[in-house]
Amino acid sequence: MIRFTMLLLLFTLLLPATAPSAIAKGPWDDQLQQDIAQWMRTISAQDAGFASWRNATPTVRTLGTNQHQWLVTLTTQGKEVGYMVVAELPEKTDNKNTADAQKFVFVLLEYGSGEYLLFDETLAPPDEDAVPVYDGFSSFWKVNKEKVTHYIDAKTGERYPTTFQPDPEMIVRMDPRDLATAEKRLVQQRSFSSVEENPFDHIDWLPAALAEPPTRTAVSWKSLMDRQEPRSAVLTVSLFHDQVTSPFSIGSVHVWNEDVAYVGIWNEGLRFLPFSYASEVGRIVN
Repeated sequence: MIRFTMLLLLFTLLLPATAPSAIAKGPWDDQLQQDIAQWMRTISAQDAGFASWRNATPTVRTLGTNQHQWLVTLTTQGKEVGYMVVAELPEKTDNKNTADAQKFVFVLLEYGSGEYLLFDETLAPPDEDAVPVYDGFSSFWKVNKEKVTHYIDAKTGERYPTTFQPDPEMIVRMDPRDLATAEKRLVQQRSFSSVEENPFDHIDWLPAALAEPPTRTAVSWKSLMDRQEPRSAVLTVSLFHDQVTSPFSIGSVHVWNEDVAYVGIWNEGLRFLPFSYASEVGRIVN
């Protein structure tokens, strides 16, 4: 009887500690699902290229370990039609209130249309310990095998040489005010090409890309929206400490709330990343 009483007392003491966490998880998860649904609505309403998102079903899975990032796969009638990468970042405000400084907000780091997803399971390495690491263009699976670290590109499945080392994480250090949150709406979009373009189909951009020191022309997202040239601009990105240079044709630009832009580049499908991030890690050449 004494033993039963002690167990009952222990259970009573533990109950208040576990109940709040169970209650707290509900609103957090509900908010994530609501934000995902809002992004799906505003993107599909503004850009006809995302029309298949209107009736799509989202599936959410965690990226990496303790990264506060999620890959959202969108499917319609069993067919994959796009993806989003969502993160939880500290909300930055001008309010000096200590409580407000602890707030977090869900942000949209990347999204894309079509069947070619990021971290596609059909391209994933067979190794059970492969870890997905998201950092915009520098996204990869990380595999430790026989004391050697391998990096496999998250979009194409390309395996980088083992001597290459990834750059310090960049996109997770961005200001949430430069990213799309659920409160922001996609209000403008400009499409330059409806089919995938290879930047090497024309080489007008190469002299500026190869110039030493690099030619840096101030290209804003507003100038891209007003672009009149018949050919697409090219975004060149240096990865793995400048050991990899990747050029991408720019196929589209999205503008959120008139002040936040995402650039859509062709990379096994059309993928959109924050313009402020793309400008930081790469440069646009004409």
